[in-house]
Amino acid sequence: MRALLFDLDGTLWDPEPHVYRIYSDVFRDHGHELTRSRWAGVLGTIGFDLWGSLEELTGRSLDRAVLDAHVARRKEKELAVLRARPGVPGLLQQTDQAGLLRSVVSNSPTAWIRRYIRQCGIEGGWQAIHSPEGDTNRAKPTPYLYREALARLGVAPHEAVAFEDSPSGVRAAHAAGVRCVAAPNAMTTSLDLSLAHLRIESFEGTRLEEILHRIESDPRRADDDGTSMKKHKTPDDVCL
Repeated sequence: MRALLFDLDGTLWDPEPHVYRIYSDVFRDHGHELTRSRWAGVLGTIGFDLWGSLEELTGRSLDRAVLDAHVARRKEKELAVLRARPGVPGLLQQTDQAGLLRSVVSNSPTAWIRRYIRQCGIEGGWQAIHSPEGDTNRAKPTPYLYREALARLGVAPHEAVAFEDSPSGVRAAHAAGVRCVAAPNAMTTSLDLSLAHLRIESFEGTRLEEILHRIESDPRRADDDGTSMKKHKTPDDVCL
């Protein structure tokens, strides 16, 4: 194992409940509910059109610029108090002590990534940051960013492990031939993460050595083309 690849939002830090509440309040102000099932469809993706969904529910056009500005103001205020998920700084420290490379692989814009890893106190030690910069063709769940990260680090898929919290992210790692640890948060814990090779419920008390041992012991390996995994039922699989 030579490299660890980390998703950001929901994995290294967890803005998801706050962002969901912000959008939910907008839907509620217009007399409708933003269901968890609808929200699950946008987690870990970009290019979604929640305002289009709200317009369908209300039957009228909305001033999207006003709604976007409202959401941006609330994000600015509410996300400013958040820090890294418990246990994340320790895991990153263990990664560095083990001499492993690490990169951020996130659907968020680079400016967002840099801002919030700095806010979370985990800005140091990254070899690279990979973002689609709003290009849906490069974004998860496509494997593009993971393949880009592997090439940048000069490692093969079987030499890396990804950490993800959402089905979209897990599918992206899987499609790139990268073994994946699912670390769900409150918003993703009930979603289908069964393509992951290992699931952990918290980073607190996590020993990197144990994670890598369990990953290496998993019978699933990348196929010759590095784009898919053979699926076997193992104790670490989670049925949802």
